[in-house]
Amino acid sequence: MNRSRSVIFVWLSLIALNCFGQKSMPTGLLCDLMAHPELAAITNKTPDFGWIVNAGIRDDYQTAYQLEVATSSSLLQEDKPDLWNTGKITSAQSINIQYAGKGLEPHKSYWWRVCTWGRTGKQSAWSNMQKFNTSDFDLTRIWPNESKWVQLPGEKSWTFEDREPVKFHDVAPSKVVTQKNGNIFYDFKKDAFAYLTLNISWDDKVKTDTLDVSIGEKGIGDSIDTKPGGGILYGTYKIVLKKGVPDYILTIPRFVPQFPHSQVMPLQMPEVIPFRYCEIRAVPGLKVNSIVQKALYVEFNPNASSFSSSDDRLNQIYEMCKYSTIANTFNGDYANSERERMMYEADCHIQQMCHYAIDRDFTTARYSTENLIYHASWPTEWISHSILMAWADYLYTGNKELIEKYYTDLKAKTLMALETPEGLISTRTGLQTKSFLASIHYEGDMLHDIDDWPDADQGIYPSGETDNYERKDYNTVVNAFYYRGLVLMAQIAHATDHADDAALFEAKAEKVKKKFNEDFFDKMSKIYVDGIGSRHSSIQANMFPLAFGLVPDEHKESVVNYVKSKWMACGVYAANYLMEGLYNSEQGQYALELMTNDSDRGWLNMIRMGATMTTEAWDLKYDPQDLSWSHAWSASPAHLIPRRIMGIQPAEPGFGKIIIKPQPGDLKWAKMKLPTIHGDILVDLRQVQGVSFDLNTTIPANTTAQVYLPKISSKFTLTVDRKIVKDVVTDGNWVVVTSPSGSHSFGIKEN
Repeated sequence: MNRSRSVIFVWLSLIALNCFGQKSMPTGLLCDLMAHPELAAITNKTPDFGWIVNAGIRDDYQTAYQLEVATSSSLLQEDKPDLWNTGKITSAQSINIQYAGKGLEPHKSYWWRVCTWGRTGKQSAWSNMQKFNTSDFDLTRIWPNESKWVQLPGEKSWTFEDREPVKFHDVAPSKVVTQKNGNIFYDFKKDAFAYLTLNISWDDKVKTDTLDVSIGEKGIGDSIDTKPGGGILYGTYKIVLKKGVPDYILTIPRFVPQFPHSQVMPLQMPEVIPFRYCEIRAVPGLKVNSIVQKALYVEFNPNASSFSSSDDRLNQIYEMCKYSTIANTFNGDYANSERERMMYEADCHIQQMCHYAIDRDFTTARYSTENLIYHASWPTEWISHSILMAWADYLYTGNKELIEKYYTDLKAKTLMALETPEGLISTRTGLQTKSFLASIHYEGDMLHDIDDWPDADQGIYPSGETDNYERKDYNTVVNAFYYRGLVLMAQIAHATDHADDAALFEAKAEKVKKKFNEDFFDKMSKIYVDGIGSRHSSIQANMFPLAFGLVPDEHKESVVNYVKSKWMACGVYAANYLMEGLYNSEQGQYALELMTNDSDRGWLNMIRMGATMTTEAWDLKYDPQDLSWSHAWSASPAHLIPRRIMGIQPAEPGFGKIIIKPQPGDLKWAKMKLPTIHGDILVDLRQVQGVSFDLNTTIPANTTAQVYLPKISSKFTLTVDRKIVKDVVTDGNWVVVTSPSGSHSFGIKEN
């Protein structure tokens, strides 16, 4: 059979499979939001089920489903589900279907599957079966939904409860160099939280019973930098050799917690430490046959997401941030950096958004969110981030369980208890009582405003990243977060049927916004000052109001211009919100220039330094004491690129409705694959600035999208699926098109 006939045969085979419903069977099964429940254990007696609806035809959607649960896979194969058979349910719902069958038992394994009906009325094939395991349902826990390290039913392997498991991944060296002194240098290409395994053989010339092995994160040529500075890691360890034993593990000393709520590795697993390089001291007569870096991170599908564009700088930044997001899940949560291994709300929220953007994993973020609700950290603004995390959980999953369960705790996290008669909040007016601190689950003495980090005012670092922020009793940044927390709590209250609270939060947010602009906005300079009584205006005092919608339309131009005049005068954490503010103001070109800038204050500098994970600060000179090369709080481009440059965001909780509103700046072309709970979204854009803008999209079945195209000139032609559209809907600088699911093309051309 020649090649052309082979292609035709494959094409016809796919059509035939589709006609019989094989291609459109549900995929992407989730049990309690887990993609791999067979590798974990569930503590929920009534877990939720979800799946991806795969279209049998264009613009398809689910009209009905049937779900079955059984005590064995064979019973499902025989069409004899013994626990739950929903029968045909007329419904478009394909996520968060709560179990309603016979009672599940603890420490058991179960199997489930689903089939669907599309708009043509045809039934799909049954999905593949998915296994899930149960753990203790009624065990008393230290805090609600505490996830324990448990054994799987009937197996020796250990795993987490209610979150995706971690897994060791074997990485072979990408480069091996024998140095002049006989030492062997290995480069594993990427830094990872890992340990080493070695296979060694030797002859009678070997006169030692130990082998010196050095590992580190920073290289100098074909060797390891032994004095890397900051918190960049280097260390030398000994392996005790035994005659007749070829296989060895480089044993890393156990991490010793020195901070509140630091995360430690389960004792059943080897300890890990971040490193990229290894150097083995020469021993005459000894040969290293193989060496493997055992990198540890959560279950991850590297093909779930992808991005490429006409700007290779942006491509490199995306890949580094994508890898950094996943590499920093070595303990099954978002406890970053080897120094602390402690979760902080702001760090975790940024990593949460990045994780949603690179893989269809929701439970790592949910566990981190729940953990932090009960283990609050010390910065004032970090407390507000718990609300941001809870809202993001609902927005990306459509699942209300978290915001319902922790509603009272989230109300306290608004920090309303710190509001004074001024109508603003302050941490310096004596309101940090024991009862207040207990309500937000903070175990320290008091909260402290952070604004940005590192902070030179604390005398720790010579420069800091706060743009000389002048901290006052009433702080602009803190109150910007207070406003944002109130806005999101109003939406959470609506979603959880707390109507009175929703009205309260909405009214209070409006009052705070009014007071914020009365007290913090300087009418002479037309920008925001750092606090009441301050005459200084930092970039932080202006970019956070832009990011959170506090700036009135009449003042946006002056505030945006001031923020742009300050360039990148903020830390890696705050850069996330700098970008959000710029994109909110439709400053996509300037944001792209900032994101790809090649100075020592940008992501390209991290790559130039030799880091393969995003770093804790822009450069060693901005954090000479603690700079970590394994910190995901600076990986924000992993979510900013799909959300802001490509413009893909949920228009409603659960991604049933989607917004695609790209701001690509001067990129000539860009392609994005973004995983969501409903399936993959594909966006491919190409433009000739001022002349044409073309957008191709693939929207998952069971969803719809609102597509925004830039109005490139006053006179233009709009095409949808290559047909000219005469009745054009516009919104400011945008042309708006409502799109059903499936693959569609959109084009704007200057007349």
